[in-house]
Amino acid sequence: MNKGNIHDRISEAESLYQTHGQRILALPEMNRCLTCYDLAIENTQALMRQTGAAAACSLCAKKTGSCCFQEVETWYDPMLLLINLLLGAPLPHFRSLSGECFFLGKQGCLLRARYAFCLNYLCPSLRTQLGPAGAKALLAAVGEELAAGWEMEQALYRLLSKKT
Repeated sequence: MNKGNIHDRISEAESLYQTHGQRILALPEMNRCLTCYDLAIENTQALMRQTGAAAACSLCAKKTGSCCFQEVETWYDPMLLLINLLLGAPLPHFRSLSGECFFLGKQGCLLRARYAFCLNYLCPSLRTQLGPAGAKALLAAVGEELAAGWEMEQALYRLLSKKT
């Protein structure tokens, strides 16, 4: 777990982006990883829209906060936040909904690249709505997204650990 509050981690991600963002985006290998990750994210999100999971999660988040509770933001580290910036997702600087995750907005999650729990957790009512086949299909897409995200993070760690 990363030390510091969410504002510190956002500042660190923005500093990394400002310092290294253009170089990262200009490298073909980084661009390839980022594109693969973005396509996997889009695949998951498209499946969530098709199955009704996106609407159900958004409605639940607005009503109860459920799995989007305030402590979820503490799981996000500067690297995953940097990836959001590289994907064109701006980071918030204030909490939209009191008592909820810092990244939860009125229409749902504000991030493009999300933490594993945020993708893997299917509450009992969502599992019921999806049924076994729907849940399996969604979790398969999530698995592909998480694998692409891991590849992206590893590529960034390798790049940023070089003394260049």
